[in-house]
Formats: sequence, structure tokens, C-alpha cells
Amino acid sequence: MSIDARPGAGTRPAPVPAAHSAFRDGARAMVPMLVALVPLTLVVGQRISLVDHPVVAWLGSFVVYSAGAQLASLDVLAHGSGWLSAAGVGILVNLRLAAYATSIQPEWSVEPLRKRILAAVMLADPPWALARGRRDNPTAFYLGAAVVCFVGYPTLTGLGALVGAGVSHIAVTQLLSALSLAAVIAAQLRRGGTALPVAVAFVASILTVSLPSGAGLGVAGVVGGALAWLTWRPR
Repeated sequence: MSIDARPGAGTRPAPVPAAHSAFRDGARAMVPMLVALVPLTLVVGQRISLVDHPVVAWLGSFVVYSAGAQLASLDVLAHGSGWLSAAGVGILVNLRLAAYATSIQPEWSVEPLRKRILAAVMLADPPWALARGRRDNPTAFYLGAAVVCFVGYPTLTGLGALVGAGVSHIAVTQLLSALSLAAVIAAQLRRGGTALPVAVAFVASILTVSLPSGAGLGVAGVVGGALAWLTWRPR
């Protein structure tokens, strides 16, 4: 009887850990979501290109990390209000994230503190929406989606700032915020606990289309977030 002594002979590749696989699945799932967000980031970039310090405004994409809050803050600054007013408006728009955090708290309560902090920093509409209802390794799936979004959103707003000024005269840009919001939430309309808040938020974005983009998204975010907070029930 002979023995095959070649390195690796008779062995199988080590299986990929389930958490790593879920992380990659989340990252892949986020890519088409970013494509859907291109119109909205074009609106954000166009606003950034019009401020006195566009580089500083663009860096805010990493801090505010929310198209609605960023648009609302930029609109406040454009009307001559100070940064404290702009920050207050941005925080108000982002209050919906409290409802998102509450909904995912049970599955994250067993994770290490460093992961929970990372998840909180990158909490936003797209990764939260994608991870909703995920049964296998939902936290790893969320992190994969969130990392791609956290890198992709500022990249897209930066590109939008470069080309946004050239399309500011096109009337259709007034509808881009509502269209992008529809792309983000469409998959969630089938979920009973989420359908009503996101549907109401979308209707609000349509009804406020004549307002500045930041104000319209701010109204939609506050209305949808408040309704989600009031109607959410733990499973």
C-alpha cells in the first residue's frame, strides 16, 4: 500500500466560517442598493457643491451618514442659519434611527461591545433594511452591508459634488429623493410591522416634493420614524 505524501493530498479545503460567509453576503447585497441610491447622492452632492466649503461639507458624509439629515442640514446652512441650528435639524431627522436600533437590539445584545459600537456608528436605512428578517448570522450580514454602505455613501456624495452643479437646472432632480426612498423601502413593504411606517414615509416624501430636498426628506424621516416607534412591538 502506497501513501501519497504530496502536500495537501487527501485533504479538503477548510470550510468558510458561517459568519464570514454571511458578511460577504451582506456586502454583495448592499451593492445594488448603492446603485439605487445614486440619484439621491446626486442631490446631496449637488447641494455640497454649492456651499462655501464643499470639502468640509463632503466630509460630513462620514459623520452625519444620512442623506436626509445631510440635505436638511445643508439647507439650513444655505438659508444663513448657524451650525448649531443645522446640527439640531440633522439630529431631528436622524431620530428614526432610534426605532431601527430598538428593532435590532435583541440580536445584538449578545455581541461584544466593540461590534455593537461599530454597528451603531454605521447604522443607516439601507443596511438595516437589508438585514431585516435575516435568520442566519444576521449581525455578520448587517456588518457586511454596513461596511460597504459606510464606504460607498461618502464616495457617491463626493462624485455627486463633482457633477452635481452641472445638473442643478434639471427639474427631475426634485423627484430623485422620493425615487431613491422608494428603491430603498420597496422590499420592506411585504413585512407587516414595517409596511405602514415606510409607506407613510414614502407618501410624505411625495407630498413634500415641492419643498427643498432636505426638508422633504426630513418630514418623511420624522413621520416614518415616529410611526415605526409607536407601532413597533418586540417579537
